[in-house]
Amino acid sequence: MLEEKLKALVSKQATDNIAYQIEYQGKVYSYRNEHIFRSASITKIPLCLSALKKGELLDENPRLDASKKVMGSGVLHSMEDTITMTLHDLVTIALIVSDNTASNVLMDYVGFDQMSKDFKAWGLKDTELKSHYMNMNADPNKMYNIATASGMMTALNLIYEDNEYISQPVRDRMKRLLRQQQFNDRVGGTLDDGGDESHITVSSKSGTIDKLEHDVGIFKMDKEILKFAVLSQGWPTNLDGRQFLIEVGHLLKAEME
Repeated sequence: MLEEKLKALVSKQATDNIAYQIEYQGKVYSYRNEHIFRSASITKIPLCLSALKKGELLDENPRLDASKKVMGSGVLHSMEDTITMTLHDLVTIALIVSDNTASNVLMDYVGFDQMSKDFKAWGLKDTELKSHYMNMNADPNKMYNIATASGMMTALNLIYEDNEYISQPVRDRMKRLLRQQQFNDRVGGTLDDGGDESHITVSSKSGTIDKLEHDVGIFKMDKEILKFAVLSQGWPTNLDGRQFLIEVGHLLKAEME
C-alpha cells in the first residue's frame, strides 16, 4: 500500500521534519500535513493566482516596474535592459524559473493585505506571504513566508479542480506554466519527462533554501491526475532532501503504473 511505503520511506530519513499530502483516485494520504514550514518558493503558486485574479478582475495586463532587482533564483537580475514587464510575463518567469524579482513585483501589485485576504478566503491554511524574497532587512529568526502541505494542496485544487474562486482562463494559464516549470527534478526527477505527453508527466513548483527542500505539483497520465505537496527541512545537505523527493516520486510513479 502507498501509505505504508511512504511512512517507511520517511522513517529512514536523516530528518523527521517532513510533511506531505497526496491525493489520488479519491484517496488522501497525509503526514504532518498541517505542520508549518518556511515556504521558500512554493508560495509563488498562490501568489501568482492572486496576481492573475486581480488582473482579470481589472481586465488588465499592465506593464509593471521591475527595476528593483534582487538576487537568488531567476533571470531578471541578469537582464540589465529590462526595466518593465507585463503582468502575464512576470507571472510566467515567477513560475517557470522561480524569479525572485518578478515575484516581488507581483507582491507589490497585489499588496500584502490583499494576498492575505485571498489566501484566507481560499482556505489556504497557515499559508502566508509577509515579506519580499531576498529581503536583507528581515529578521532571520522569524518565519515571514510560511506554508503547510495541507495549504499547498488547497492551492493545487484551486488550479486542478472546478471552484468558485478561480476562473477557467486563470486555471488554464497556471496549468500551462506549471507544466513548463524548469526545476522539475525533485519529485519529478524519477520520470523520463522530456515533454512527451504520452506517458506520466510532471507539473510542479519546487522550493529550496538551506537544508530545506519542498515540491508541490501533479503527476498526470492521460486523464489521471495524482497531486502531491511534500515539504521537508533539517537535511544534512540539500542533496539529501532532493534524493528523498526523488524517492517519493518513484513511489508515486509506481502507484500510477
